[in-house]
Amino acid sequence: MEHQLRWLRDAKLYAASYGLLSKELIQGTLVITEKHIRMSFDRAVSLARYNWPLYLTCFLGAAVGFTIWTIQLVPSPIRYLGFLGALVATWYAISSFVAFYVMFDRSDFLSGEWLTHCVEQSPQTCVQLSVCVEETTLPISKVFPSTDYIELDLFDKSFMTEPAIARAKQNSGDSPSIAAKPDALPLSDNTSEMTVVTLAAHEIRDASQREVLFRELSRITAPRGRLIVAEHLRNLSAAAAFGPGFFHFYPRSTWTTLAQKTELRIESEFDITPFFHVFVLRHA
Repeated sequence: MEHQLRWLRDAKLYAASYGLLSKELIQGTLVITEKHIRMSFDRAVSLARYNWPLYLTCFLGAAVGFTIWTIQLVPSPIRYLGFLGALVATWYAISSFVAFYVMFDRSDFLSGEWLTHCVEQSPQTCVQLSVCVEETTLPISKVFPSTDYIELDLFDKSFMTEPAIARAKQNSGDSPSIAAKPDALPLSDNTSEMTVVTLAAHEIRDASQREVLFRELSRITAPRGRLIVAEHLRNLSAAAAFGPGFFHFYPRSTWTTLAQKTELRIESEFDITPFFHVFVLRHA
């Protein structure tokens, strides 16, 4: 019976991470309640708009491929290649949109509720680093209302070369964030009991700059604090959804090596959907 209850609890927590259930902690007891499954595609549509060149390329590729397939005068090998190219283009247009929906509309990633499982109690101080657009910023103040919270904006078009980020920034509203450089975070040592980096570190394409950032993150994180890094990984799920675009992400080994170089150790790690991976780090 105890085993069945444990299995049911784990299954519900897993479902909660995909947005199928909501959870709240009441007097130390985990209470699971049903909620309406989100069917909004707002964030997926926004991300598709920011990545419009990808969808335009897929549309043109599919149109050209299917056109070649219908022309009987074209040699058969070329017709089949055209048909295959059209299928691939159609697949990545659909699969990337579905991935955006699963990540940002369907899952509970942006609720930030999963952060409560990364710490034993509410931190007194928290610093969140992101590029400060809606799809990369967690509502820390709602998850931990009593926590002193600082938000740092790492966006810098001089070294963040992804055009979609620049388009998203143009459409983002005012933010209470503080502009920050990866090599000089504007905070004192041991400032943060919980430091959260959401989908921003991979946008720093230079390996030496990423290492400098992690040394700065280690510096501002208190000795007994947590550094929580949420990232996309270069894995099969990303390849299936984004095709060649998955090279924009880094494999898990990149992040584990980076942690070792900056004297951090992995306390735990877990997935939120097949497209988000979370590392919970502490000082070694």
